[in-house]
Amino acid sequence: MKYFTIKPITSGDFEILEKIDKSIFPLKSQQTTFSKTQTRQNIICYVAHSLSKTETKHSFHPVGYINVLFTNIESEILSFAVAENYRGYGIGKGLIALTLKKLIASDCQSVFLEVRNSNKAARGIYSKFGFSKIGVRPHYYSDNHEDAILMSLHHIQNAGFLSFLQSTLDGLPYCHQAGN
Repeated sequence: MKYFTIKPITSGDFEILEKIDKSIFPLKSQQTTFSKTQTRQNIICYVAHSLSKTETKHSFHPVGYINVLFTNIESEILSFAVAENYRGYGIGKGLIALTLKKLIASDCQSVFLEVRNSNKAARGIYSKFGFSKIGVRPHYYSDNHEDAILMSLHHIQNAGFLSFLQSTLDGLPYCHQAGN
């Protein structure tokens, strides 16, 4: 079992997150510029840090992130990634659930995203949170002309959905640290 925290991005996360981003999305035409996420009022960026222990100390290091453009009523997930050797431990679920809770608290009504057609794992986790396919952008990705699947989640302002998010978070081996 991997233990992790989720908290807002800090400048100490930038370098490692950029490496994670490049390793997961090597063909992406524009890498995420994490330093800009910290200064923009309409960007929410949460970072998952996993507990590492050596013989002499314990420390946390970044292993994933979610980056969201927040525009009150509607928001868009811009990028989301978990380092390959940290997948399957609930880190992605934690990032999405905590972000959606933040959006609900900010009166957001709908969330949108684009995902590569071939990215079955990401499409699967989004579907578990209620996102549904609303369209296709043919040949959207410039690196290989792959289609982008458009997905959305509407009507998130209800007690049942909030309860689902909280039960998802309660079942994970993580500790949320307060912040943005």
